[in-house]
Amino acid sequence: MNTESVATGCSSVLLALLLFCGLAVARAQDARLRLDHLDRLSVRATESVEITMNDVQVQFLRKLVSLSEPDQSKLKGLLSKLKGVYVRGYEFARDGEYSDGDIEEVRAQLRSPGWERIVEVRNRNKSDEVFFMPRNDEIAGFAAVSTGPRKVCVINIVGPMDIDEMTLLDREFHLMRCDGSNVGGRR
Repeated sequence: MNTESVATGCSSVLLALLLFCGLAVARAQDARLRLDHLDRLSVRATESVEITMNDVQVQFLRKLVSLSEPDQSKLKGLLSKLKGVYVRGYEFARDGEYSDGDIEEVRAQLRSPGWERIVEVRNRNKSDEVFFMPRNDEIAGFAAVSTGPRKVCVINIVGPMDIDEMTLLDREFHLMRCDGSNVGGRR
């Protein structure tokens, strides 16, 4: 038996296994958008909302649930699975306080493989887009981008969830809304 060919074969198998595991980890985290570049908009904004909650911090939301008991346990189950909640919302006193380039960085990420746009509403002054990342029978990530002459709102929720769980999350915390006169939804 040739030990050199066995060692080479084991190395190839090990390399393939490492690549597979690395891809699985990258795939699990690819629903997280990079939003830090938007933080610089807060100095020009008259109002801003910035939420950055990783999986450990999301567990804090479990203590704030006020839904009825059956919905409460469903929502707590969802919160135990979420990997993160990220919201950036800014309102400005005047038009032109942010550039299309600021939002294009986010949209470029949402054009990457895995994301699917399910809603797009555009007119001359504003746009609203909703994206999700399907994985098997669940949603691995959710994103919404809403812009207007004096408003920018980006929402990114990372983690496995189904439509019913998303509805409960929105009903309880209003995390999936960029509409109304205030940026983001607030509770």
